[in-house]
This record gives sequence, C-alpha cells and structure tokens, in this order.
Amino acid sequence: MKNSNQTASVQKKPTSLDDLHKSYDDLYGSGWLGKHHNIEQQALLIESAGVKDGLHLDVACGMGYSLDIATQRGAHSIGLELSNVAIHKGLEENPQRVIVQGDGEHLPWPENTFDYITCLGSLEHFINPDAGAAEIGRVLKPGGTAAILLPNSHNLLAIYNVYKTGGILPEQQEYERFATRIEWEDFLNRNGLTVVEVRKYNVGFARAFRKGREVFWFFYNVFYRLFKDFWIPVNLSYNLIFVCKKRTPQNQDSSNG
Repeated sequence: MKNSNQTASVQKKPTSLDDLHKSYDDLYGSGWLGKHHNIEQQALLIESAGVKDGLHLDVACGMGYSLDIATQRGAHSIGLELSNVAIHKGLEENPQRVIVQGDGEHLPWPENTFDYITCLGSLEHFINPDAGAAEIGRVLKPGGTAAILLPNSHNLLAIYNVYKTGGILPEQQEYERFATRIEWEDFLNRNGLTVVEVRKYNVGFARAFRKGREVFWFFYNVFYRLFKDFWIPVNLSYNLIFVCKKRTPQNQDSSNG
C-alpha cells in the first residue's frame, strides 16, 4: 500500500506550543527553513502593506529578513518569532535586527501599537489561528495596514495533484492548514480585521515537480517562465496576500453594505 503521507491532504494541527516550538527549531536548525530566505515573498508583503516611516511588526518573522527590508523603507521594525534557533541565526547574521521571542497568539504589546503588520505564511500553522489573527487586529493602529500571506487550498498545483493522486500538494512543514480565498477572507474579517484587497503570489519550478507529474511540471513551468503568473487567476493562485485594515464600526458597516 502506498504511503498516504506522500499524497494525502493531511492537515495536521499542533496540540501544544511545545510541539510547535520543537518543529520550528528543527526546521530552522537542520531543516529547509534555515536555508530558505523568502526574500521575494518578504519584499512583496512589505510592499503590499505600504511600509514606510512608522512602527512595523512582522509576526513569526523567522530569521528576520523582512525587518531589513522594512528598515530600508524608513520603518522602525520589530519581529516576533517562536523559534530560538531562528532568532539565534538571524541575530548572528545581523545583530541590528530586533527580534522578540514569543507566541503569535499572545503578542506582548498594547492595542493600537503598530502602523504596519506583516505575517508571511504563518497563521495557518498556529495552534489557534483565530487567536493569532485577532492579536494582529488588536495591536494594529486604526488606519494602519496589515498584509498577511496564506496558502490557497485550490491553487492550480493542488487541483492537478487531486486529479492525479486524490490529495492536495503536500507541504514541507509538519503542521499545515489550507483554505480557499473566501474562507481565509471570512476568517480574517471575523477576527478584528477588514480585508480591503487580495493579491496573488505564485511559484515556479521546485514546488510544481513531483515524480509522475512530469508533463504538468513541464507545461506549467514553460508558461511560468514565459508569462510569470499573469495567466493564473487570483482564486487559483498558490498563495494569497490579504491586505487588511483594523476592523472598526465604520469599515464593518461599509463591508456589510
């Protein structure tokens, strides 16, 4: 019998903060996250939030590359990260980075603190994603902007993988959740935020290839090389960037109307 973990859309959820902490220490220590800098994604997220002068927070900042980008744009940038290994590596690379060790479900700042908040592909890994989103909404200033990247369950690669194997494209992290654009949007809107724009982010070569899927891999990447992701609709994109404002009675009425 084939190992179901290779193809099944198992969305494993952490049961404790210790489990999550250990998983990320391993990923940043000997795993791929310690070598993968996500500079392109970080830059796009910072740009989506419109970061400039002001106070910026990156929730689950990893080794802190987003902080460098935000600082270059004139912001005072602070990161929060659960993994001690990621913090140690990040500060070894650049001692000027300000990274606080902590849990994204309990941010150690008062409400209405930050002008800009970014969170790159992390809420879906939290023990309680609703608590994490609500914390972002709590510490974001009225008039501030948050940009949050989340994985799309119905991206083109996952749809093809369901057709080929019956399961969505497996990820490279131990704990994962997926949802559609509208499901993520509803999730953010009920947790102290108002989504004002949805942007797409897609990937090329590495994530598309799996043994037995060479034909799809070839055609997908030919199109991606020629046209980047112009031909991929937002709702079928690999990742989705949700640009949000703090939820207030004013924009709540506007979104309901």
